[in-house]
Amino acid sequence: MSVSAGEIEKAESRARAKAPRQHAEEYRLEAAGHYRKAREADPKKSIRECAAELGINDKTLNDWILKQAKTGRVTQERTGEQKEPGEARRRIREPGSENEFPRKAAAFFARSL
Repeated sequence: MSVSAGEIEKAESRARAKAPRQHAEEYRLEAAGHYRKAREADPKKSIRECAAELGINDKTLNDWILKQAKTGRVTQERTGEQKEPGEARRRIREPGSENEFPRKAAAFFARSL
């Protein structure tokens, strides 16, 4: 079974589209500032319009604006308690992937008998 270059390219572009974009703290601050300046110039300007101008999701921009209003920062450092669930999920996932190959190999050889 041969896979064409076009199919590979389509699969890669879908994978890139699903991956969340990571924006730097400076960009987030600039985006929140852009919204504030736009509101000063035109009080009827919505978050959705500003987000469309910047090419980001309106919910994302709204989150950045709210976080900046509360803390003065746009990103928040994760505490040790917040990091623990991610680390636990990663540890749980690893043994499963280690056992996956022998399980598939056993199933393959069982079919050939």
